[in-house]
Amino acid sequence: MTIDAGSSPQALLEQTSLADVLGSANPYKNQMSHLEADDEFRKQFPDVVDDLHKQDKTGTVNLMRSAGPISDRYILSHNPADLIIGPGGSGKTIASGKKALVEAQRIFPGADGVRRYVLGTWRQKYVNIWKATIPSWWKLFPKDMPGSKWTGASPREAEHTLSFEDEFGRVMLTNRFRAFGETMDPDDILGNEFTDCYFNEWPTLPEELCSALVDRVGREPPREIIKRAGRFYGDGNAPDVLHFIYRDFYENKKPGHVLHAQPSGLADNAENIEAMGRGYYENSAMMNSHRPWWIKRMIHARPGFTRANNPVWPEWDEDRNMAKYTIPVIKELPVITGTDGGLTPTTVYMQEKSNGQLRILAECPLDRGGMSELATAMLQLEATRFEGCEFLSLCDPAMCAGEDLEAGSDRQNLAKFLGRRVHPAPTNNPTTRHEAMKSKLRHTCEAGEPGLVVDPSCKTIRRGAAQTYHFKHIAGTDDLGSVAKTKDGHTCEAAEYGALACGSSEAKRRVGAAAAQRAQRKEEARNAGRYNPMKRKRG
Repeated sequence: MTIDAGSSPQALLEQTSLADVLGSANPYKNQMSHLEADDEFRKQFPDVVDDLHKQDKTGTVNLMRSAGPISDRYILSHNPADLIIGPGGSGKTIASGKKALVEAQRIFPGADGVRRYVLGTWRQKYVNIWKATIPSWWKLFPKDMPGSKWTGASPREAEHTLSFEDEFGRVMLTNRFRAFGETMDPDDILGNEFTDCYFNEWPTLPEELCSALVDRVGREPPREIIKRAGRFYGDGNAPDVLHFIYRDFYENKKPGHVLHAQPSGLADNAENIEAMGRGYYENSAMMNSHRPWWIKRMIHARPGFTRANNPVWPEWDEDRNMAKYTIPVIKELPVITGTDGGLTPTTVYMQEKSNGQLRILAECPLDRGGMSELATAMLQLEATRFEGCEFLSLCDPAMCAGEDLEAGSDRQNLAKFLGRRVHPAPTNNPTTRHEAMKSKLRHTCEAGEPGLVVDPSCKTIRRGAAQTYHFKHIAGTDDLGSVAKTKDGHTCEAAEYGALACGSSEAKRRVGAAAAQRAQRKEEARNAGRYNPMKRKRG
């Protein structure tokens, strides 16, 4: 028995005995018939029932219809870890319910010919399970759906077993609803065994949960029956850039981790727009116009801020300023390096094109070290990425401290280890150096090219620009203070020191012209005669 991975989710679901339930569902009635009749639930979560009363009564809806191509790819995917990210109302939770059905149909049958699929559904708290996850599940599969069995009550575990048939025979899907908060011990879940695990609102869950569940999936039914390893899949809004979801699915994509990113709710190709309507997102954007960080994450579905934290570069637009592919080095132009010192020194590499575009090509941040360690890391990078290039190196003027001492300053030591001159930046005035970068972010070059583009390898700058390089609030006021000290902030400051060289003749001169100037100086020296130390001049 096999399920064709090339089929559409709709075709697969139409072949089941659930087709009538899904094809003529009434999500509002499915939820309210249970929530309103459950006195204990109403006492615990009166706001859930009240909110449902305020919503439009859906009437009969075909839940088998496609929300869009991204949603369909997620439902049919079969990777070790699949994540669908999209704006609110884009049909992500419904897609996860459909995916559970498809995965159940794919399982190999046991000796009795029945395909059994055990799903572990997780949220951070049982209050989230009962207020959001279970009501969403009931939209698809009513609590009293014929052939199903429900056990459990708030605020504890629950379980729903569905029994249905497709063209290959009988299927039993058991969904076990569980919660795991940040204060819980991973050992608490050792008794759980599942086929797969589904993470509802995955970007809100702790990393410890996923780590603890790695050997809890692919165990029921046993591996010899299902003939595959267990899988993780989940849904959610765009993550915070500090969350492990951002790290594993966006920044350093782990093998087998596949991101299914839906378009913005305001895009022409927005998904589930038939159900939500364009006005839903337009109204949300209007009501939250004072919170651009919220619009970015919840409507445009882009990773970023979890709150308004006053970024230093508010003009930053990841879609506009992050390059999709590695930016090539222009060998004819000097490479500008900006360095920030201290205990976590860092250097950023960039070039300025003749049209004014600043290209940040690479970064070299250290978790800990001095100028010797930084220079070693820089030379290793330069030997591969910038072989044959000329450099214009600038640093934080504070690195000049100690130049009158025997040990020398950080600037002098860095220059010695690199074997080239390192110039102090014109200033370390925060406003001036911030503006050096912000002016590039505001600039638009010919043909509509952005004034700043950042190489995909520059993950520290990406995090800093998106969230972590921000101003602190002065306690008890609405005023802004200094920039918060973070590791990402050091790299962003290094980029600003380099950007201060933009527009200068040193930054824009062609290598050929520089070589000609050097040749001319050598020729003048040869023709000037031998140096007379007694007269201190050439004769």
